[in-house]
Amino acid sequence: MDRNWIKDFIENFSSATIGDLDIPKLINDKSQHTPERLFKIRSCSKRALENLAQKTLFLGVAKKFNDPYDTAFWIDYRKLAAWEKLDKLGFSEDQVATALASDDPIAAVVALASAQQSCPLNVDEWLHEVGVLAPNHQSGQLPTLIGELQSSYKICSLSERVDSMLMWSHYGCNHTGFAMEYDFTSLHRNESPTFTLWPVAYTDKLIDVTHILRARRAGKDYNELFGIAASLCKALDWQYEREWRWVLPDDDRSVEGFNRPAPLKAVHLGARISDADALNILRICSEIDIPVFKVMLESHEYRMVSVPTSLEDWCSIAGRQQGNMPW
Repeated sequence: MDRNWIKDFIENFSSATIGDLDIPKLINDKSQHTPERLFKIRSCSKRALENLAQKTLFLGVAKKFNDPYDTAFWIDYRKLAAWEKLDKLGFSEDQVATALASDDPIAAVVALASAQQSCPLNVDEWLHEVGVLAPNHQSGQLPTLIGELQSSYKICSLSERVDSMLMWSHYGCNHTGFAMEYDFTSLHRNESPTFTLWPVAYTDKLIDVTHILRARRAGKDYNELFGIAASLCKALDWQYEREWRWVLPDDDRSVEGFNRPAPLKAVHLGARISDADALNILRICSEIDIPVFKVMLESHEYRMVSVPTSLEDWCSIAGRQQGNMPW
């Protein structure tokens, strides 16, 4: 599925103020592109089997994820200081935009102010202030803000793919686990699981929310949803996962996760799953009336395909194997 639309989607999602957000477009774009099949590859752990039996998904906090950059973002405090000073000094929007686009916005502010007939800026005092405060905020406030999001928002990662050998190796315990398949399009788009499901963008830079912090400091109706946008931006290294995320903003940092009902559609058994785990999962799926597939490795190319299977098939295979055992 084409994912080029996600760049504009994230730009909309990370607008400076709530008023700047085009929410109808946000929802419509997402609804038009939501895949009918999304997958969660798991090991055969107790929690995973409970999620299967209960038709739920576990949403956890980003600080527990395997990506150290998960839900991180960037604030350029030098740029922010320049922006706020230019606003205070009353420079035009064009002058502000030109200064902020320069390699050194601080130097650009000094140049603009110094060019005035009567310089409205105590240059030495302001440079000293910026020199002290910007690094302190960069090393103190920024990690604190990121940590708050990484410890509070509850997130579940899903993928458009069930045929990724890497993902089965990483998340499916070397192909011995299973994948749960979901269809969020079967729900109304205003229902919580679908309404809070979003695509992930892959980029070479962290999302920059300097403009949002400026709006907040200016007392504007700033975009409080920026944390969701941050959780949807990941490094290019992860793009093979073709990820979607179920994201629930939550201020309670004492809770590291919870289960929520999800539209389970099918289950796929890993290529190396044990007979015992396969039979266990097949029995669970029989009880909850969910179809099961087995991931098979193609013999002539690096490709995996899912084929239908059933409890009867596995019981028959197990019976034949026992009958062939030398006693």
